[in-house]
Amino acid sequence: MAYIKREIEALVKKAAKQFAAVVITGARQTGKSTMVKQLFPKAEFISFDVLPLRAYAKSDPVAFLNDYKSKQIILDEIQEVPELLSYIKLAIDQDRKPGQFIITGSQQFSLMEGVQESLAGRAAVLELLTFSFGELKGKVEKKKWYELAYQGFYPEIWAKRNLDLELWYSSYIKTFVDRDISVHLREKNIFNYVRLIELLAARVSQEINFSDFAKELGLDIKTIQIWLSFLIRSQVIFLIPPYYKNLGKRVTKKPKLYFHDTGLVSHLTRHKTPELVKNGPISGAIYENLVVSQIYKKNIAKASRNNLFYFRESNGLEVDLIIDSVETTIAVEIKATETPTKEHVQGLKKFADLKKDTKQVLICPASSNSKFFGIQVTNHFEFDF
Repeated sequence: MAYIKREIEALVKKAAKQFAAVVITGARQTGKSTMVKQLFPKAEFISFDVLPLRAYAKSDPVAFLNDYKSKQIILDEIQEVPELLSYIKLAIDQDRKPGQFIITGSQQFSLMEGVQESLAGRAAVLELLTFSFGELKGKVEKKKWYELAYQGFYPEIWAKRNLDLELWYSSYIKTFVDRDISVHLREKNIFNYVRLIELLAARVSQEINFSDFAKELGLDIKTIQIWLSFLIRSQVIFLIPPYYKNLGKRVTKKPKLYFHDTGLVSHLTRHKTPELVKNGPISGAIYENLVVSQIYKKNIAKASRNNLFYFRESNGLEVDLIIDSVETTIAVEIKATETPTKEHVQGLKKFADLKKDTKQVLICPASSNSKFFGIQVTNHFEFDF
């Protein structure tokens, strides 16, 4: 498959003109290596998955960097050699020329600790997620939402035809747990950790209740919180906080949970076909996750100042997503229906009564943009902000 342009590319190029180092993080298989090789074709590409290079960089980091002193270099999978970051800092302090180091890393634990300690103020840190609707334009519009939610957006899945998705996602989870998570867990906890990921997938688009997970797994709440932090820092899941700006004190305080990619959700919840995703008991939750994750990706790619929230009052008033910025507030309701009703927009209208000048949008698998009770109704492909 031909290279697919990523929405974050302009931001990466801009950062490379301003900072001596650009650090690109992301979960496994999001296309980091492919993108940086495409953007910086003249740079020397060094992958620390290659054991001799990794050993050389670990044993003699000064000599290693001196070998490439006059070149722009791509250091791929640098989490394998996190100690190199302090030497990169020294090199940058001697020469602040922009764009010297393009750094990628899949696992964020050691990588981000090293970046924060060594490269603060010297590096731009950007995040590459799986494909978005905008990046796949022309390839996704003819697919039903549940087909997309089932397939997911990892680049390899789109690059290879007739891929066994169940096998691919099973292998992805195993690799993630074995290589990224197991070093933080005792052997006996590996099964519980996989079980936690499955429980989270079954509760997408819902508020997180740590005590529920703790009871189900027989663990304490602090352990659940730590384990969740691994998933967040590995860019598998993300949380959306509640919105309560000047709207009283009756709102819920728990964040809502989403996965960065719905293909992972579909696999973990045993949806073996797209039709099961459409007709299953968490169909609406998966559709909401699909939409919110796409909005999140666009926000990241633009380095936008939009803040994402949800709203829920103790009396039952709820809005799925609030996109808030200095300029405007957008209240978004997300429904997996092609036939919206008045009930679907009641929360939007009530929220607009609480916060004036709020733009109201209903996102659903409708065929085109339209108005419904004075509220904009838009397809998940067409929504922009």
